[in-house]
Formats: sequence, C-alpha cells, structure tokens
Amino acid sequence: MLVVIFSGCQPEAVSFSNIPEIELRSVTQVKDVDGKDSVITLELKYQDGDGDIGLTEADTAAPFNFGSPFYHNLPVTYMVENSNGEYEELLKPGTDIPYGNQHERIPNLTPPGKYKAIEGVLEIDLLANPENTRPKRLKLEIKMMDRSLNISNTLKTPLIELKH
Repeated sequence: MLVVIFSGCQPEAVSFSNIPEIELRSVTQVKDVDGKDSVITLELKYQDGDGDIGLTEADTAAPFNFGSPFYHNLPVTYMVENSNGEYEELLKPGTDIPYGNQHERIPNLTPPGKYKAIEGVLEIDLLANPENTRPKRLKLEIKMMDRSLNISNTLKTPLIELKH
C-alpha cells in the first residue's frame, strides 16, 4: 500500500532540482498476532522541482507500458544476505528471476496551477516475507522516477532483521 502526502511550493521557495530526490525518514516493522514480522513500512521524503512525479492509470504507452523499467516509478529491490554474509538481490524461489512484485506505481502528484514544484512524504508498506522466502536479514534499495524519465538518488535502508 502506498500513502502520499504532498504540498506545492511558491517559486521563491524552490531551491531543488528537477531530478527527484528521496530521503529515508523511517523504517518500521509491523508484527502479526504471533509476534512475527509481516510488513515493513518505509517513510520517504521526496521533492521535485518541476513536480512531474507520478502516473495516471491511462499512462500505459511506452515508456510507461507494463514490462518497461518505467512502468513502476518507485522500484524497490530486496537485498538479502547470502551464505557469505554479502547482500544480493532476492530471487523468486527456484529461479534466476529477481523478485520485483513490490515495485510501486505512484499516482500523478503534479499540483494544479502555475507553480509545479512539490515535496512531501510517501509511506510504503512492503512484505516482510516475500514469496515465502523468510529472509532473516535484508536491506532495501529504493529509487523514484519522474515522467521526464529522471531517476532519483538510490536509497539504501539500514540492515533490517526479521523474525518469521
């Protein structure tokens, strides 16, 4: 689930780039009734100088078509600890296919009016046990893409230790 809070800016307040920027504000683990981690909630701060963040349901033509790297404009990569203590991208069990089902598609956030610069907060709920893989330790990598195909900085969460 994706929750978005945003605000527009007046031109004198705009001091940020047209390339989106994101910042990690918090990581929270939500437990189920058995005390096991079920959801990881991330809170991200974002800003964009020209406000062209987000897509509508009608944005399905290239480069925003399904299967394109720009279809999901908030890709999340699960990095799991391997047997050597290094982190590598989570794969779907029994395959060499990256787990990608947690990528998000942010709705259109462009404010009405003359001034388009925006900043706000995104809250994202992610599965703590994707594909029933039960990762014990993981890190998440997140980035944001705007309609001009600008790609933000890549965020990396601190180590997240999970109980399954």
